[in-house]
Amino acid sequence: MDAPPSVGAAAEAVVRARGEALKLKRVFDRTHVPMVMLDDRRRHVDANRPARLAFRLSLAELRSLRSDEVVPPEELPTLESLWARLLEQGCVAGKSVFGGPDGGRLEVDYWGLANALPGVHLFACAPAGWLENELALARYEGADRAVASLTPRQHEVLQLAADGFSAGGIAEQLVLSLSTVKTHFGDIYDRLDVADRAAAVAEGMRLGLID
Repeated sequence: MDAPPSVGAAAEAVVRARGEALKLKRVFDRTHVPMVMLDDRRRHVDANRPARLAFRLSLAELRSLRSDEVVPPEELPTLESLWARLLEQGCVAGKSVFGGPDGGRLEVDYWGLANALPGVHLFACAPAGWLENELALARYEGADRAVASLTPRQHEVLQLAADGFSAGGIAEQLVLSLSTVKTHFGDIYDRLDVADRAAAVAEGMRLGLID
């Protein structure tokens, strides 16, 4: 099913990454289009930065909510129908209304893909009628270079550092030696052009590399 123009390119990237967790996560985190992932019970598994800004909710807050808790009550029958079609057809697109925490409402164009990962379903959305280039964010050359240059393992190390793990804790979590973890940190500092772990985490969050 064709995606609305506002999310078209992002949807194509998701389809290409379908079933590949690391590749899909990269698309999910780097796109300027709001995206969420839902499990089979319609609970939010993940929400990228644009989606969190749109909902004005943190990732932890969204993970505590089902999809039917972020739409106006009168839209619930439409949501039930949409979900059934998603599971039956594998892909859906159309218009819907989201409700904000302050009671505000926003009409959106949406596109959904069932089982973007096994048991995880992805939705992308944008304000109705917008073109994708109207959502574009200014990109820094250095940000693109940093995103492209960090290895998957370095992403893991940086995310665990952001989660509060010490170097020893990261080594235990990833089954690595402490010296290897320290080497990864040194490479991360070089690639992000920072001097220490706190600065690396802050820069990683600014660039959208980590939550």
